[in-house]
Amino acid sequence: MRAWKVARFQITIRDDDFRQLLKGFRLMTNKVIRFGLLNNCSSLGAMCRGVYRALRSEHNVYSQHVSQACSVGVSILRNHRRRVRGGLSSSPPFVKRAFVRIENQAYTLDRATGHLRFPIRAGRHVAVQLPMSEYHRTVFSDPTIRLGTLTLSESMAAIAISRDVQGELTPHSVLAFDTNETSLDGVIATQAGLSAVQVPFSEVRKIQATHFRRRRRLSTKKAHDLRTQTELLSREGRRERRRINYRLHEVTNAVIETARLMQSAIVIEDLQGLRPHTYSRKLNRRIAQWPRRRIHQQLEYKARWIGIPLIKIDPRNTSQTCPTCGSLCGRKGGISKDVMFRCGCGWSANRQTNAALNILKTAIAHHEALARAVRFQPGAMRHDVVILLPPGKVGLEMSRTL
Repeated sequence: MRAWKVARFQITIRDDDFRQLLKGFRLMTNKVIRFGLLNNCSSLGAMCRGVYRALRSEHNVYSQHVSQACSVGVSILRNHRRRVRGGLSSSPPFVKRAFVRIENQAYTLDRATGHLRFPIRAGRHVAVQLPMSEYHRTVFSDPTIRLGTLTLSESMAAIAISRDVQGELTPHSVLAFDTNETSLDGVIATQAGLSAVQVPFSEVRKIQATHFRRRRRLSTKKAHDLRTQTELLSREGRRERRRINYRLHEVTNAVIETARLMQSAIVIEDLQGLRPHTYSRKLNRRIAQWPRRRIHQQLEYKARWIGIPLIKIDPRNTSQTCPTCGSLCGRKGGISKDVMFRCGCGWSANRQTNAALNILKTAIAHHEALARAVRFQPGAMRHDVVILLPPGKVGLEMSRTL
């Protein structure tokens, strides 16, 4: 099994030929997209036959840059047509940002020093020194890592890397998580029993609220200068994303490292989308900013990278179902402010823990390997014992076996 992830670097390249390459690659990609829309074509071979010669004669760049522009344009066009076939609204695609994508055969990278060299045209190359952190040195020193495509912009370099994972590990326990607005609330199931666990990230909501107030203030102060307003708002958005991504990486790293040490499978909900918002304006904004998809994406690629099984289950009614008797007795629709879930059979538990138990129960019912690995008795958790898993701390130890 092949696992992929991306190594990113902040760079600064002050070269006129490089800037022209970025602009030229964006133009070539848009021409490919326009040709595909006009000729109802989405095949890479047909696209290359139709526009490759014209692009080669018009743009004085390395030939593989033209091939990559055709490949990127075809990918964008196929995504657009997939959305149209699915009945989703999609305007004709257009690439706005200047960038270039380079195949791994066209650039050279010294893994020890971070010296990068790539071509512009025949006889013209650009050399860049990538800022290698300790994390980058650890990753690139692994001889099993393979380099993929290189994506460059004016301030960023991203290298796709991959490795072969020799199958998934055999789980001896299960980590099941219910994704909430400020935490991952779940349960750990082993042969010894069940324990509740919580991974908080309440700082994310505070960061979002702070930057929302800053953007609103900037919009008011710079309403007379749209160019400055756009620049300041973009900078504020980039700062917010960096701060949030840093904290989410801490959270997911703690979960992955704990799963690795305990040889656990990870179970999460398959959150494809949210139902239409009918709440207050403030609550609608909070739900729209909820970084659930970003958390799940990080968990997915990090688990795949080291061979940890990650299972997605249907999230339907996980918060309203009693895990002991199976009756649907929770509140339907809206957002409940009750901390506890109560059922007529006598079962009561924290709402998030109750949802995590239903997620675990569904995963065990559909995966035989998980059923052999753990002992599931939800009645043992009538008195919640929650183990906090703070970001940055791994090696979770159960303080009490239930």
